[in-house]
Amino acid sequence: MKIFYPLEVFYPSQAGGPANTVYWITKNLIPHGFHPVVVATDKGIGGKMPLNVWIETDGGRAIYVRTRLLDFPIRQTLRALRSFLSCDIVHVSSFFFPTAFAVGVAARLLGKKLVWSARGELDTKALRHSRLRKMPFLAALWLIVGRYPLYHSTCDEETVYIRRIFGDAARVAQISNYLEVPAAAKRTARNYLLYIGRIHPKKAIGNLIRALAISDAFKSSDFVLKIAGEGKPEFEQPLRKLVDKLGLRDRVEFVGQVEGDAKQQLYADAYFTIMPSHTENFGVVVLESLAQGTPVIASTGSPWRRLETERVGFWIDNAPETIGAAIDSVLEMPPAEYREMRERARPFVLREFDVQANIAKWVEVYNSL
Repeated sequence: MKIFYPLEVFYPSQAGGPANTVYWITKNLIPHGFHPVVVATDKGIGGKMPLNVWIETDGGRAIYVRTRLLDFPIRQTLRALRSFLSCDIVHVSSFFFPTAFAVGVAARLLGKKLVWSARGELDTKALRHSRLRKMPFLAALWLIVGRYPLYHSTCDEETVYIRRIFGDAARVAQISNYLEVPAAAKRTARNYLLYIGRIHPKKAIGNLIRALAISDAFKSSDFVLKIAGEGKPEFEQPLRKLVDKLGLRDRVEFVGQVEGDAKQQLYADAYFTIMPSHTENFGVVVLESLAQGTPVIASTGSPWRRLETERVGFWIDNAPETIGAAIDSVLEMPPAEYREMRERARPFVLREFDVQANIAKWVEVYNSL
C-alpha cells in the first residue's frame, strides 16, 4: 500500500515538529508492508540531502524540492500533484500550507482515500494568528472537502476543534504523536533551564523571559536559560531586546539550532525544560526531554496534564507570574524529590510513547480505509 505525504518539512530537516513525527511513522510503517512516498520542500535541509531528485530513505521514497518561497511553493505543488495519483492513500499534515491544501483538495475531487492531520492549526488561539489568510482556506475546505477525510487529532482538545469546524459528524482518529526513543545520553548536570523549539510568537518565549525577572530563586542562583532554536529576525530580535531591558543579558543564552546527539545531550544536561506556549496540539519537545530524564514545565495551552499525574513535571498557565513561581519551586526542590522525578521520566516515555510499540494503531487506521 502506497501512502503519499505532501509536507513542508521532513527529516533530516529540524524546521518543524512534523519533520520528525511523520518520519518516525513512515520509517516504522515500512516493515508492515507500506510504501511511503514523500514530497517535501528543502526547508531546514541545508545540504543534508540532494534536491529535486527522488531518493530512497529509511522513511520511504522521498524528494526534497528546492523552494524559494514557502508561501508560493509552485514547483513542489506541481511535483506533488503529479506524484500522488499512483498512491492508495493521501495523508495531509496541514490545512494552510499551499501544497498540502492543493493535494488534499485534489485527492477529494478524485475520490482518493484521504487522512488529514490537524497539527494544532485549528486551535482557537492558533487561528487568531494570520486570521485573514487562514479563513479563506477553511471556507474552501468546508465547501469542497467537508467531512470526506478521516481527520487525525492528537488529543481530546484537538478532536473538539476539528468537530467545531467540520461538524459533529466528522470522522476523527485520535492518535497521540509518538517518537523513536533515543538512547539515553550520559548526563553531566548543568545549571541551566532549557527552552527548545521554534522562535515564534505562539511559543510565548517572552513570558518565560519575564518570568526569570520575577523568580527570586532564579535571580539568586547561578542558573541560566538556554534558548535553542531558530526563528525569523522579526520574532527573535524583540526577545533579545527584552532580555537587555530586563537586565538578563548574562542569564539568557541564545544558542541557535541544535540537532542530533548535541540536542540529546542538551536535554540530558538541563535541569528542567520549559514549554510555555500559548497553544500546542501536542509538543513533542515534552517527550524528547522526558526521554533524557529531564522533567518539564508545560503550559496549559498544551495537552500535558499528565506531567503532574505521572509526577514528571508541572502543567501551569503561562502567565509570567505563574511561570516565575514554578521556577522558584523547581529550583528549591529537595534533591531527593528531583532525583525521583528524573527516574520516572524516561520509563513513562518508553511505556506509552515509543513509536515501535504503537505503530499498530496507524497500521489499523490505514488498513481501515
